[in-house]
Amino acid sequence: MIFGRKRGNAAATIGTIKTSRYGSVVIFLHWLTLILMVAIYATIEIHEAIPRGNPMRRATEDWHIYLGFVLLSLVLFRLFNASRKPRPPITPSPAVWQEKLTYLMKIYLYVLMIGMPLLGWIYLSADGAAINAWAIPLPAIAPQSVGLADFAEEAHELLGVSGYVFITLHAFAALFHHYLLRDDTLTRMLPRFLVKR
Repeated sequence: MIFGRKRGNAAATIGTIKTSRYGSVVIFLHWLTLILMVAIYATIEIHEAIPRGNPMRRATEDWHIYLGFVLLSLVLFRLFNASRKPRPPITPSPAVWQEKLTYLMKIYLYVLMIGMPLLGWIYLSADGAAINAWAIPLPAIAPQSVGLADFAEEAHELLGVSGYVFITLHAFAALFHHYLLRDDTLTRMLPRFLVKR
């Protein structure tokens, strides 16, 4: 699929304007993160839909936990990688308030992607559960405590619900920039095979 748009009678694809792009590693990590997030949400939704006593219910919960650890590692690496490379500018430059709003939304998304796995890890630790990722034992990061386990579980679920909202807003913001503001916010992060030169 090629993303494109029209201006007047002349067709102009999103790749026609020469713009700065994110590097291939950053683009790959961005879309891999999206795939992981979808898988994490899917596993917990499937888990809730499976009747208790069915072995698949535990299997989907385990995969939810495994993928959460992968997400945490991936996001921490993304932060490290981002600290080493400047972010390409948006062309044309958006209004200052839009830049600030985008920055705040990005901070929250990182809080979400780091906070959810950490809270899940704290919950498992406080609940006294054995913590394994693909048969690799992981240490507890919090003392056993019923109160802490309840708090971490509630906070984990609350962040998860808010994630539906903010991830949707993130996607709509990209489309808003592309189709209404007509800047390169979206195209900077698209794989090259989706951008027609």
